[in-house]
Amino acid sequence: MTQYGDSRIAPFQQLMNNERVCSALTSSLASTWKEIAPAILKASYWPKQHTSNNNFTNWIDGLFLNFYGYHQLRASTLYPADPATTKELLKIISNRLKHLTNETSTYHPPLHILVSGGSVTWGMGCGANPVGIPGPGKYKGYTACAWPARLENLFNEGLFGNNSVVKVSNIASGGASSEVGKVVLEYKLFPAQVKKDPVHVVIWAHAPNDAHESDKDRVFYEYLPGFVNAARSLDNCNENFPMVVILEDFYGFQSYGPVNEVSGYLSELSSWYRLLSVNQANVIKHALWANFDNPQVISHILGGDYNLHSGMGHHAGVAWTMLYNFLSAFIDSCTAETVGVEIPPSFMPLKFLGAYDTSGKYDKIRPTWWKNKEDAREYCSKQMLSTEINEPCTYAFMANTMAGMWNPRALRIKMQGVLKASDGWEASGDPISHPRLGWTATKEGATFSLLINASYETKFMTFLSLKSYGPNFANTVLEINVTIIRKEINQHTALSYEITGYHETNTSIYVPHKFELPGGGAKIGDSIVLDAKLKSGANFKINGMAFCTE
Repeated sequence: MTQYGDSRIAPFQQLMNNERVCSALTSSLASTWKEIAPAILKASYWPKQHTSNNNFTNWIDGLFLNFYGYHQLRASTLYPADPATTKELLKIISNRLKHLTNETSTYHPPLHILVSGGSVTWGMGCGANPVGIPGPGKYKGYTACAWPARLENLFNEGLFGNNSVVKVSNIASGGASSEVGKVVLEYKLFPAQVKKDPVHVVIWAHAPNDAHESDKDRVFYEYLPGFVNAARSLDNCNENFPMVVILEDFYGFQSYGPVNEVSGYLSELSSWYRLLSVNQANVIKHALWANFDNPQVISHILGGDYNLHSGMGHHAGVAWTMLYNFLSAFIDSCTAETVGVEIPPSFMPLKFLGAYDTSGKYDKIRPTWWKNKEDAREYCSKQMLSTEINEPCTYAFMANTMAGMWNPRALRIKMQGVLKASDGWEASGDPISHPRLGWTATKEGATFSLLINASYETKFMTFLSLKSYGPNFANTVLEINVTIIRKEINQHTALSYEITGYHETNTSIYVPHKFELPGGGAKIGDSIVLDAKLKSGANFKINGMAFCTE
């Protein structure tokens, strides 16, 4: 078959017999990648029902061997992983192996990787392939064939002999930029099965949508560092976790001007925070450019056409690229340990480093860094003494499959608990196809009212709404009036807000709008009354709401 032979026996089976992962990672990365290739290929035959299809397996084999070898994949690593955090990841894996091989041992959760991105990461088009096998289906395909699911399978089947050592949760959503990803992480707008296990790694994959943003300065100074901070805040009391990873995958037909601009921002972001930074486009883009007029080669590499939502080959390639980079970090850490190279002490935990300041003055870095560290210490001290459940939001939802919402009925049920009146609004749309699922205005002057009882201190309100360029979105304005009814005293405070639904960029994206609630917000037991009216236009879509502490 290949230079790797016909064996399909996972060479990493010894990992299941070791409590320390480093005992099995003693070879160089080049040697290890060659050694595990048969197991990786076997784990890449997805959907599984087609493993006996020689056309399918030969295509996957050829794609891997010709385009994802060691030398090609080396180009994907732009910034290495932080060694201290990598060492802690290896401990997580070792403890998980100990638990799986000894059921009487203390429970240790899997290494949990959370993936945040847009429709590419979500899996749109991931079933397309050049060998004629049917895709996994409209709904199932977005979880079964997108690269995050493939990455989980590469770890668990390819490296760990069908054992659940690594869990990869895909919370990507169509049209989501870094700004949207920040809101999802900040308010934990993902389903219970994702929250079940602690998050150890967060992968950022919003590059295609960030490239569409018109205000690139806001992307650089606000959205990207905001995402990193929100990801790290998933565990405020751990100096290492979550580890944040930057992934820039292939953009398809997008103009390389905006792409290169975002790439520059990601390079600076990774250097500033010392984040593992991966560029999957570097692995395949030159082969694609050289064969731009050859659809057969393009289809072989991507699985589908040369566009943003590429096919099965693209998703298999992203999964291989990410696995390579994790293995690179693991082997580097293990090699250093084997030869007695100590990780130098950190003068201040990197997790608390603040965002780059617009003034560009270095004397402002340390005071912010120190303050963030002390704020975290104070917060964690209080958490240790408190018996209260730390929830960020009184009421929140996001209307998409990765947040656990599959259809209009699920959205209606979520709204029923707080909806007091509605005229001209409905839960409608599809979680995958256009028009997308959301709380949708259907006529001019449409109104709805909500009554939300604050179960936690609630200071902010965020609406996630659709912005589009179509004529039906021109001049659309949603007016929102919020009143806080105080429980303890006979007092009401009110404030009005407006959200527009139109922009001139030729794409439709979801944009978060965050507002401070009137009067400093609602205390526990207060009531939040919201009255919304479509002030102008006849088309508006809300994809999410959050009434939260921060």
